[in-house]
Amino acid sequence: MSKIVAIILGNRVNDDGTITKIQEERLKMAVEIEKEFNPDYFILTGGSPNKKAGISEAEGMYNYLIEKGFNKDKLIKEDQSLTTVQNAMFSVPIAKKLGADIIIVCSSGYHFVDPQYHAIDAFLNEANKENMRLMIYTK
Repeated sequence: MSKIVAIILGNRVNDDGTITKIQEERLKMAVEIEKEFNPDYFILTGGSPNKKAGISEAEGMYNYLIEKGFNKDKLIKEDQSLTTVQNAMFSVPIAKKLGADIIIVCSSGYHFVDPQYHAIDAFLNEANKENMRLMIYTK
């Protein structure tokens, strides 16, 4: 049986530490992923580019999902990445260590098609290194 890990990409946290509307939409997709695929784990990826916020993107996502009733044992925070390429470089090896053979990468649609982010290439490259299947989840 396949082991699935979902990777939810972060978005800059507001100055007051709250999540943005963009991030909330990604987390609503995480709820859908939980219902549809029941991943073994969720990796919440995003560091602290906004120092005023006082928390990382990963921490903001974690807090939101705990409030929505997620099992904290399924939530892994990757809070060092500051770019989409780093999201892939840091999260995919974590997924591999968790035993994943399928990763579901969740983000906003623009994040996957805008060439400035390199999201598809970055995650394909990292998934191929680890011999994992890659799924993209977006709206």
